[in-house]
Amino acid sequence: MAIRVLIVERGHAQQPSYADALKKRYEVIMASSGKQAIEIAAAQSPRVVILDAISMRTPGARICQQLRDHIAHTPLIHLHPGQKIEVESCADVVFFQPFTSRKLVNAIERLLGEADTPTPNGILSVGPFTLNAERKILLFNGQEQPLTPKLVQLVAVFLQNPGETLDRKRLMEQVWNTDYMGDTRTLDVHVRWIRRAIEADPGKPMFLKTVRGIGYRLDLPSPRAHLLVAERKPVLELLIP
Repeated sequence: MAIRVLIVERGHAQQPSYADALKKRYEVIMASSGKQAIEIAAAQSPRVVILDAISMRTPGARICQQLRDHIAHTPLIHLHPGQKIEVESCADVVFFQPFTSRKLVNAIERLLGEADTPTPNGILSVGPFTLNAERKILLFNGQEQPLTPKLVQLVAVFLQNPGETLDRKRLMEQVWNTDYMGDTRTLDVHVRWIRRAIEADPGKPMFLKTVRGIGYRLDLPSPRAHLLVAERKPVLELLIP
């Protein structure tokens, strides 16, 4: 069965479409808006979603977030019209012009490989956190948080190294398979997503802390400290075991 890829694209005469190149390898389905893409994704379950914000002549951040909110488990590629220094995207992979169809295919294949790679035992429990890598779920305070494939990898690295300061280079190598350090904004964005899922106050993290000039560290406070923080934030409706 052909691998199904959903492309969110608004065609223009002057703007090349990547659909033709991808149709040589995949079953390509098209959407012209984020809303339509969400409906198609629910009905046809694509393996990868590509947001061509270049064709939409917009950075696409809002559409990207809408897609992520509804297809949390599906790898998402963002074709961005801006420059790297300006970008904050919730996609697993962001491409900036110029790039080739071959690079896009390589990214799709890499994401598919990551999604299909099983994690030993599938379950990783550390302190108050339980990661179900196969289901792409993080369980914390009785609530399930859906994760993207990249977030699964990043959370797993932190859970496997609690209390250890992990430098940016190591995280980029282990999660994004690159030693390129010219732009680590993607790492920072992914860390912010994790904090939104696990921190009572993401602006003052209790668990996932920044080590200035180096990287990040996952601290595991005592269960009692965890309980007190949750009690101070009833608006979050946290469920305490």
